[in-house]
Amino acid sequence: MRVFVIGGYGTYGLPTTILLADSDLISEIALAGRNVDQAERLAAEIGDKASAVRVDGANEEELASLIEGYDIVVNVATNDAVLPGIRAAIRAGVHYCDVSFGSIADQALQLDAEARAAGITAILSNGAAPCITNLMGVHSARQLDEVEQLQGGRSWMFQGTRMLTSQQWLADPLDSLAAVQEIRPFIVWMLQRRQGTAPPPFVAYEGGQWVNIDAVQNGMEIPLAGGGTVTGYPYRILPPVWGNLPREIGSVSPVELWFSPFPPQLHDLLRGHALRVSEGEVDAETAVNSLFETLESDPGRWLTPPDDFIPLSLDWVTAVGRKEGRAARYSSWLASEVCTERNGLAFTSVPLVIAVLRILRGEMQERGVMHAETTFEPMPFFDEVAPLLPDPPPDGRLIGESFEWLE
Repeated sequence: MRVFVIGGYGTYGLPTTILLADSDLISEIALAGRNVDQAERLAAEIGDKASAVRVDGANEEELASLIEGYDIVVNVATNDAVLPGIRAAIRAGVHYCDVSFGSIADQALQLDAEARAAGITAILSNGAAPCITNLMGVHSARQLDEVEQLQGGRSWMFQGTRMLTSQQWLADPLDSLAAVQEIRPFIVWMLQRRQGTAPPPFVAYEGGQWVNIDAVQNGMEIPLAGGGTVTGYPYRILPPVWGNLPREIGSVSPVELWFSPFPPQLHDLLRGHALRVSEGEVDAETAVNSLFETLESDPGRWLTPPDDFIPLSLDWVTAVGRKEGRAARYSSWLASEVCTERNGLAFTSVPLVIAVLRILRGEMQERGVMHAETTFEPMPFFDEVAPLLPDPPPDGRLIGESFEWLE
């Protein structure tokens, strides 16, 4: 089988390409993109299966001519290549997979009839979020008889290839300070989105009814991997910005809540600055400068986790609704054993590779354009993801789960 990978030499493309090259099913892989020099260097490292191809992934005409004779196009580049990539795949009669997110997927679904007519399968959003998070949402929702809301939570920050999680605090506060400094642009971005806007009300189930609460001020219960919940204070509440949750599940709109992965004293410091930015007291850049001045003045105080520090999972999804006529809550989360730095990029590359191989093995008979969440069964898919991670979980389980009655 021949595979054409747009962005196959990039941050997420390279681990994807390496995993695909390990498959006996695949005989040839094209590392395609505009940086042909980098593609050639990495193709040489991968071996005889790999070759470099210069292409502008957003150029439908050019792409369609180059992918003829391949079995599948894999887009690990940007959302800009999604629509041209699918249209080119339709013209060439080639299957398609990507790691798209957000509203571009809605536009791509408009090409479903054309893809069906061309006899191809195009699966969208095969990455960490969406895909893993969405499948967690589907799985959690199925454990209830009626779902009223899906709540997605995440506790990491990133910049480029650097991901900072609750599990990664180092013994030396100066090393932790260096890690936080690497993700400074992400913190600026986060506060800029808060600038001049008050935190939106959050609809939560409390006291037997749905009520509006200010989760940033008052906190909310979030699931812990060891069982039970803890009160957390999100720094962002919004409709899913990455398209992380299935929107058609539940009668209340899904919501995504972002929590900091920091130790509690640093989280409280960040939260205070975020509230000041929201209230218009300071701008985002001033707040971030103040934050880092405080950290640098006493890193031991702000960057040392307390003895009772309980790390949050990277991602979790909670379904709230009814089971057997009673209010209930079901949560699933990435198991703590898989929340490692080495697994960070793999949460995107591994689901994508599994989707590609399923298509190439002929397991996907449905034709057209579809979301990963509507295509794969959650638990069997998770069982395939777990062993392919750089740090696979010892028990083979990708997720943990909990159930509780709310009345």
